[in-house]
Amino acid sequence: MSTQPIEPPGDDEPLIPMPPLTEQALRVAVRTLDLGASVRFEAEFHDAWQEAVQTDSTVPMHTFLHRWAVFVALRRYPERARRLDELEHAVAAADNVEDARRASARIGVLLDQAYREVAA
Repeated sequence: MSTQPIEPPGDDEPLIPMPPLTEQALRVAVRTLDLGASVRFEAEFHDAWQEAVQTDSTVPMHTFLHRWAVFVALRRYPERARRLDELEHAVAAADNVEDARRASARIGVLLDQAYREVAA
């Protein structure tokens, strides 16, 4: 047994591996990355389940799983999560439309990266 302290991953290293797109795996990942978001996860899961039952369709559940997989992909890298928060604040605090558009475009780049991870 090692007596070395466990080093947290660097900002360019993922905190957790990308989980499979299942309700349970995403639930654990969300809880690990952002405990506060796990409350939203549970509420949205319940809503998606209700809609799936009412419409006799799996689309609401697939949409739910994909949305939360993107959430995990965005937040499992500390630097990416920090940058996303920074850009969201920049959009909210923008003094003009051009600044808001520039920050929004950068958010789009982060979203593209997350979508590619989810699709992989």
